[in-house]
Amino acid sequence: MIWKLANPQLRDLAVYEPGKPIEETASKLGVHPDSIIKLASNENPLGASPKAIDAMRAALENAPLYPDGGSFYLREALATRLGFAPENIILGNGSNEVIEFLGHAFLHRGDDVITSEYAFIAYKLIATLFGACTIEARSPDYQQDLEAMLDAITPKTRVIFIANPNNPTGALTSQGKIDKFMSRLPENIIVVFDEAYFERSRRSEHRRSPHLFENPRTRRSADWLRHRALRLNRRAR
Repeated sequence: MIWKLANPQLRDLAVYEPGKPIEETASKLGVHPDSIIKLASNENPLGASPKAIDAMRAALENAPLYPDGGSFYLREALATRLGFAPENIILGNGSNEVIEFLGHAFLHRGDDVITSEYAFIAYKLIATLFGACTIEARSPDYQQDLEAMLDAITPKTRVIFIANPNNPTGALTSQGKIDKFMSRLPENIIVVFDEAYFERSRRSEHRRSPHLFENPRTRRSADWLRHRALRLNRRAR
């Protein structure tokens, strides 16, 4: 009975099945857990940074206190490191939560979201969560085709997701193609550049898109959003 009361767009949504814990896989294969590395989970097989461990231990002393939901000091540090204003930085519990924030901000039931054919599955899942339709542009040879994305735009298109490098194919879109794409983009569409794996790119001609900020130290959040291009990062170094 309760399932019938749920939002209808969720009834056909496939349940995400995460990988089994390392211990379960090790037991099934009869090997030691230390011999298994989960390549699909973005885990660091070398272990955590000693500095990160020290910081976490120090933070335990403040465990009885309510945490800073705005992550004031972290946002200040990231703003200084990246050259942005603090109000240009949004933090979340992983990039999936930030993608969901974008759904809350921009998507309505019946809207269209455009992604590449082999894009990160979270884009489609979040679109479904808000009752939006996902249009998957063709990706010949597993390369993102920005021209195909432009051709896929409809009057209902609200958001376009571009993972660069793409997840999971690893394809990197050149800055020249991004420049051409942005110059042709209608003013009413938000573009999200998901650069979770940017630091792993070795192609020197690629740089972070100049379309994101004109004057990042002085632009306010509303002006930044109006500039139509947002960027996601899952980690900062």
